[in-house]
Amino acid sequence: MVDAKSIKDSVSKKINSAKSRISSQVPAHKHCKICGITIKATSEDRICKSQECVDDFEKRGKNDKIMRIMFGVFFLAIVAPIALRLIGFGN
Repeated sequence: MVDAKSIKDSVSKKINSAKSRISSQVPAHKHCKICGITIKATSEDRICKSQECVDDFEKRGKNDKIMRIMFGVFFLAIVAPIALRLIGFGN
């Protein structure tokens, strides 16, 4: 009879040993959010020093801010009338 637990244990040992070999060969690093090249693990921002990446990161930040504001406006435009009716205003 095949023992499933022993097979799972042996497979997990092989996977863990392979992961440890790979992680010991690859130094700790991060990847740029924009272009994907490797950067230092200690870098604070997740972007490389390329001017194109810096510009794109700033542009994305502005777009994200605008999207958050628009989401809030649309949320209030939809929820405020419903909430006011539930409270009793607008009848």
